[in-house]
Amino acid sequence: MRVLMLASYFPRPTNPIMGTWALSQAHALQRQGVDVVVVSFNSWVPRALAVTKGAARYALCPLSYQWDHLPVFYPRWLSYSAGPLRAVQLRYPEIPARIAWVSAKGFLHETIQRFQPDLVYAHHSATNGYLAWRLKQSRGLPYVVTDHDFWEISSCAAFPSRRRYYSRIVREAATVVAVAARMERELLSLFPGIVTQTVHNGADRIPASIEATPRPAALAGRLVLFSCAAFYERKGLPVLVEAFARIAGRFPDSLLRIAGDGPERPRIEACIDRYRLNDRIQLLGAVPHETVLQEMCWSDAFVLLGWDEPFGVVFAEALAAAKPILCCNDGGINDVLQNGKTALTVPPKNPDAAAQAMAALLQDSNLRREIGMAGHRLFEASLTWDRNAEQMQRIFAEALKTTHARVRGRSKPHELS
Repeated sequence: MRVLMLASYFPRPTNPIMGTWALSQAHALQRQGVDVVVVSFNSWVPRALAVTKGAARYALCPLSYQWDHLPVFYPRWLSYSAGPLRAVQLRYPEIPARIAWVSAKGFLHETIQRFQPDLVYAHHSATNGYLAWRLKQSRGLPYVVTDHDFWEISSCAAFPSRRRYYSRIVREAATVVAVAARMERELLSLFPGIVTQTVHNGADRIPASIEATPRPAALAGRLVLFSCAAFYERKGLPVLVEAFARIAGRFPDSLLRIAGDGPERPRIEACIDRYRLNDRIQLLGAVPHETVLQEMCWSDAFVLLGWDEPFGVVFAEALAAAKPILCCNDGGINDVLQNGKTALTVPPKNPDAAAQAMAALLQDSNLRREIGMAGHRLFEASLTWDRNAEQMQRIFAEALKTTHARVRGRSKPHELS
């Protein structure tokens, strides 16, 4: 089976920490015997105008790259989602999508001619799903989409133009995959009759070399809480700081280490300053994925209090590392977690509840060990990327089976070229 994978949020040689989970899924599909080629369109930015660090990552990105025998292409297209353009595209996606398609179709048709895929697999209906829909119209290729964000779907209820745009894409898809049951319910509520399935994200097993690396001397004898997130509002990092502040005095050996960066950093730093916790809360910055896994292994517990988390691959990584988790009870990961058994879950935006749960973990090593081991068993049973790829491979096979049945049922064969 040959699959053309369209994924915008994908690592780049100029930004290797972006979308590492998408790369892991592509590698897992390869291990299932799927022949995968990835196309990750790159916003066109002239080198002369790439004056910011973010713009340079796009301008300097090579046109292709091999990620451990996975071919990935980074063609340029005229699609931009930064700043105010993002809000406009959310409400009125049709015209930006058409412009993106005009700039992308030549490369896509050439890739299809060379690779001859059986199916297109698109991450995010609203962006790559549109390209897949256009390819079905022009080339007859079936497609499957996976949605990864609650707001991309729920916003269809608020903006009629977006709902019409989204409807065509999901109704023509062989299957619309949701990463959480709540997401699947929202899809079916907005678009009755579409074919949906929930397939949870996963994680890879922690490399033995990372597991075997001892803690540095600076962390010896400390109770380490680790968090990792992009620094924007929904991730709830100021709530995390406030919750830690409420129990820090009771646990003088505790540390909170946070990996990540983003526009909320000044607010987070101000919150740390307000509680005078600069010596107890350490901001590690945007670090490589291997460093995230290493910090996970060095920690005593993983804590992230973001709300509306669609699924959160980082939670699966914490389970892989056998670390107890503290998280909010409204995210997709709660499809599989059990409060008090495989995690501690609290209401979102509630620093009091979070502080109580944090204290429970810090004061009881047996509780940490029991929850961590139960979480690890859950990971091994159902949350590896290989498990995800097995399910996706079956969805792909069913999409091809259904498509071939429709073709055989036509009086005139459907041309695929």
